[in-house]
Amino acid sequence: MFAPISTFCRLAVVAGLLAAGPAAAQVKVKTKLKPGRAATKVATAAPTASTLRYTLAMPAPQTHYFEVRMDLQGFNQEYTDLKMPVWAPGSYLVREFERHVERLTAQAAGGPALRVEKLDKNTWRVHHPGQATFRVDYGVYAYEISVRTSYIDADHGFALGSSIFMYPAANKNMPSQVTVQPAAGWATVSTALRPASGMQKFVYKSADYDELADSPIEIGNQKVLSFITNGTPHQMAMYGPYTLPDEPRFLADMQKITTEAQRVVGQNPIDHYLFIVHHLEAGGGGLEHLYSTTLGARPGTYSSEVGYKNFLRLVAHEYFHLWNVKRIRPIALGPFDYDKENYTHMLWVSEGQTEYMANQIAQRAGFYTAQQYYDQLAAVLTGVENQPGNKLQPVAMSSFDAWIRGYRPDENSRNSEISYYDKGEMVGLMLDLLIVQATNGQKHVDDVFRLLYDKYYKGLKRGFTDQEYQDAVAEVAGRRFDDFFQNCVYGTRTLDYATALGYVGLTLASAPASPNGSLGATIANRNGHYVVTYVKRDGTAWNGGLNVNDELMQLNGAAPTDEAVKQALFASAPGMVLKMQVKHNAYLHDLSLTLQPDSDLVYQIQPAASPTPDQQRLLAKWLGK
Repeated sequence: MFAPISTFCRLAVVAGLLAAGPAAAQVKVKTKLKPGRAATKVATAAPTASTLRYTLAMPAPQTHYFEVRMDLQGFNQEYTDLKMPVWAPGSYLVREFERHVERLTAQAAGGPALRVEKLDKNTWRVHHPGQATFRVDYGVYAYEISVRTSYIDADHGFALGSSIFMYPAANKNMPSQVTVQPAAGWATVSTALRPASGMQKFVYKSADYDELADSPIEIGNQKVLSFITNGTPHQMAMYGPYTLPDEPRFLADMQKITTEAQRVVGQNPIDHYLFIVHHLEAGGGGLEHLYSTTLGARPGTYSSEVGYKNFLRLVAHEYFHLWNVKRIRPIALGPFDYDKENYTHMLWVSEGQTEYMANQIAQRAGFYTAQQYYDQLAAVLTGVENQPGNKLQPVAMSSFDAWIRGYRPDENSRNSEISYYDKGEMVGLMLDLLIVQATNGQKHVDDVFRLLYDKYYKGLKRGFTDQEYQDAVAEVAGRRFDDFFQNCVYGTRTLDYATALGYVGLTLASAPASPNGSLGATIANRNGHYVVTYVKRDGTAWNGGLNVNDELMQLNGAAPTDEAVKQALFASAPGMVLKMQVKHNAYLHDLSLTLQPDSDLVYQIQPAASPTPDQQRLLAKWLGK
């Protein structure tokens, strides 16, 4: 059951959407300043009459600079510390946004310049004794195009709040106002911030810094599409060239995905939503926000059936974050500490189970048959179980180490790590099937999200701990799965897929990925140089001394060719001996490597030949029928 906004409010919101961009109310979360983070005078909050206004200008977009002005009024202390976040919520890596800040100056209302002192990498102290009203100006270089960084050029601007706007360190929860001044010739601003009442065009308000940081702004001449789901206006700000063969079908399919996503928890927390879509050759990726998301797509995405459905799955993933992460969240992920890493063991829930639900949502909405959905699951399962790091790194530790490893892959990552997205999706699959079986088809994982939403987001108004998540699963299932969590989430025991799939009348089969021998390495032709790019843990190459970045000088006594390398890697029988001469740094080495049977398996999920009525009933529940 949903709680859509009234017709009057809906019309008002739609009018606002057509004018300048969607508007949103923010659920305010109290933020406590950590003891000792600032001097006594700074820790004293500004008086009630204090105001904070930003101006976002872009007078020369071709230079890739946003120009920011902060007007602060009613700050009666001797100095104010300003901070720039070092990371963006939803992207778990310290990106050091402060490194792009330039030309920071401060000036009192009366005119004199104020002294500015940089305290650490992302904190600037403005000394303003006797000057309660002052302004700060600075530039931000923005030339990294992605969903998690800001960017501006002659074609458009994308301002991610956490990488653009500073905030007063002692007043992170105070409201603010933002005036956007588009570059010459740009006519459209798209953002989830609510327009400030009674103000001119492109003036917005935020309830606190968290909302400002979590509401990206797209500026330019993007095309804006609209649709309504369960009474809630949705916009799509479409930047860049793209081909959309059937716009009505596309908007209807977007409505199907968002409708199905809202059914999971059954409560609609929004009164509007914005998709910012960047159409770039690189494509791909998404980042969730409180009332919006930013997505990447290639210009030809919608012309390909595979690309089209993959985009809808991406939409489902980021949209489901409205509940899972933005409102249902681990306790570490909010209120945010923008100065450092915010560690949690639960990204396998926040991201992995969001990916699991995204594929469920796309299947429930009718974009995939049941067998196509099984094939998707089998493909992820195959990738997880063939990755050596899956045997070494628990998915809970993959979550915790995201800050130091997940966004910094190297040649050994597959050997030592597992993705909390992929493994988390598999754990989500297992938990869903376990719940369906334990409740005899009365409940499934949707009920866990509903419980967490009601108890922690709405009731306690906070995130949940690791133990509280386990308790929620137990409450829904009517039994505990502590051994499962200990061994398969916080340990590396292989998931018992076959048993769990059997509950719903599905079978799991596996077969060797290849009948050929395996070198356990990949080799790439780089401008005529054959270079090793990956060596698999415990494979032939690993045990035989082949290294990443080795250059293959000879293969079986001859200069390597594309065909010879292909034959060695993909068409040689087990037991075949490959003689190689490789250049390792400045040294030449002669290696003799005996190919072992390929250890990788390919998995397949299919219906059992004669499922029982109970299995069929549980299957229908699991598939959301």
